Formats: sequence, structure tokens, C-alpha cells
Amino acid sequence: MRFDWLAIVAAITALVAVVVAWRQLRLFQFAHGVDLLFDLERRFFETPKMQIARRVAAESLKQKASSPEVEPVLDFFETLGILVRRHAIDAELAWSSFSHWVLRYSEVARGSIEARRRVEADATYYEEFDWLVRRFAKIDKRRRPLTSSPLFSKEQLDDFLDDETSEN
Repeated sequence: MRFDWLAIVAAITALVAVVVAWRQLRLFQFAHGVDLLFDLERRFFETPKMQIARRVAAESLKQKASSPEVEPVLDFFETLGILVRRHAIDAELAWSSFSHWVLRYSEVARGSIEARRRVEADATYYEEFDWLVRRFAKIDKRRRPLTSSPLFSKEQLDDFLDDETSEN
């Protein structure tokens, strides 16, 4: 009978070790995701290259509905989308940091996205960005709370493009 107790204690100890290891892994993944998010924030808001890309994209979009100059910004959001979808970054943290820009660029760059898909004959261009927009819209509806996806007036979108073109 003594042998059975030792086996039970060993099994419980092993189970506790697995639970603790799993919890530590989850905490590590979350911390790594936060670090990655901070790096992306720094890249989007502080690097001269992205500041110029955002300014050029917004200036171009103010002139016409479709513009290839918006692609560096969309590429950034495409990367963010896949990182959120693959759970490398927590969706609500990403929403908190980037939803303002993602949801508005989705509206103002729709023509550019559709034009790129037509030119390349590839409907998968910016599909991660589209997924991210839908995910952020769901979070927006839940957190704010809205009865439908957020909609922006032409004036709000014009103000957004003006903000993007200003030198801050």
C-alpha cells in the first residue's frame, strides 16, 4: 500500500509541475507580446521612416481615393494583423494602441486595397489587415459599447488625414 501512496504523490507533483510550467509559459508569451507591441508602437509613432510614410500616404489619399503610396502603412497593419491573429500580441492591447489608425485607414484606403487586388489579380492582398479591422470593430463594439461597427463621416476622415499630414 505504501507504494501506491508514493505513486499518487508523484503523479500529483508531476501534475502541479505541468500546471506551473504552463502558467509560466503563458506569462512569458504575454510579456513577449507586450514587448513586441511596444516595439511596433515605437516603429509606428516614432521612426522617421514611418512618420514620412504616413504623411505621404495621407497626402496622397487626400488627393485621390486610390494610391499606392499608402502601401507601407497597410503593410505595417498587415504585419500587425497576422501577429494578433496568431496570438503573438493580445488583441485588446493591439486595439488599445492602434484601433484609431487601423479603423480609419481601413476606410480611407479601401480604394487602394481594391486596386492592388485587381492589379495583382490576387484577392489575398491585405487580408490580414481586413481580418484585423473586423477584429478591432468587434472589440470596439464590445468595449465602447456600440450597436454596430464604427462608422466615420467624411468630415471625420478628412480630419484624420489632416492629422496624419501634420508634422508632430
